Amino acid sequence: MRTASATIKGFEVMRMIRRRHCLLCKPKVPGEIQFINKLFDVAA
Repeated sequence: MRTASATIKGFEVMRMIRRRHCLLCKPKVPGEIQFINKLFDVAA
């Protein structure tokens, strides 16, 4: 059940970002992508 829990948490995080509860994230999809890439240290 760990994967189900992690999936649900991921959905909740994305929902919070889209509702602009995250002040570090720029609005719109490119800002969301950039924020997630920074969280996981992904080179863009």
